[in-house]
Amino acid sequence: MLGTRLFLGLSMVAGLLFALLVDEWFAPWYPLWFLVTAFAVVAGARELIELLAATSARPSGNSVIGGVCAIVAANWVPHVVVGPGSDDGQSAFLYDPAGPLETLAWPFLTFVAVLMISFIIQSLQFEKPGRTMAKISGTMLAVAYVGVLGSFTIQLRWFDGHLQGILAIVYLVATAKGADTGAYTMGRLAGRHKLWPSVSPHKTIEGAFGGMVFGVAAALLVAAIARFLLHAPTFSWPVAALYGLVVGTVAQLGDLMESMIKRDCERKDASRAVPGFGGVLDVIDSLIFAGPVAYAFWLGLGP
Repeated sequence: MLGTRLFLGLSMVAGLLFALLVDEWFAPWYPLWFLVTAFAVVAGARELIELLAATSARPSGNSVIGGVCAIVAANWVPHVVVGPGSDDGQSAFLYDPAGPLETLAWPFLTFVAVLMISFIIQSLQFEKPGRTMAKISGTMLAVAYVGVLGSFTIQLRWFDGHLQGILAIVYLVATAKGADTGAYTMGRLAGRHKLWPSVSPHKTIEGAFGGMVFGVAAALLVAAIARFLLHAPTFSWPVAALYGLVVGTVAQLGDLMESMIKRDCERKDASRAVPGFGGVLDVIDSLIFAGPVAYAFWLGLGP
């Protein structure tokens, strides 16, 4: 199982790196990044719909898929669509629509639109009391969890500077997956004390500690590659270590939160789409949860 996870994990990382490098030719459109993120978000959303179908919060599948697709597309709008110009040739926007914080307004406004449309759709389909509010709640939970949280990871691609967009994504993926690998490995080798048995019966304190160590090591490795091989601006050593500790810890929390969803739905894995991991949601859960923290970290302490 560990060998399968490592092989598939490294293969997915290699494929992601290839896509990110090829996409440099198509900046700022990044079509391969769009395909990768759209596939991950839609696949994760479909698995979440199936999970929540076992609960009272049965989401509307069409609304969830349509909503997350709209949110993914909204992430590209401020980077590839130019606003109408004024007489002096300047943008008519009173702010920079492609600024690191302003870009988040686009997916969040889209989420608001999805919420409003969901209310209207459910009102048109209303038949009897007791189901509508739960369905809307489940729908918006799925859209927010996969679409809105996922937007932070998507937006990392457009950070300015030499290779900064690629490095921001690589830092997150390396740290989050390093923490996942460390937690899994140390948990199997030395796990004795349960970490959070009511949420995930197999997670251990020893595994969590191993995840933090691996997360820090992964962040420091990326910092070393950026500094010595790529000669690109990057975190200082203390900041890289802090990034690894914080983001690696939050990534493990993300894995635990998805475990809570599966436990509540009485499922072991989100699906069997990815051998050794489970489903697509089991692969991206740590990235979804750690993405906002990584984004804020890069804004506040980035090179």
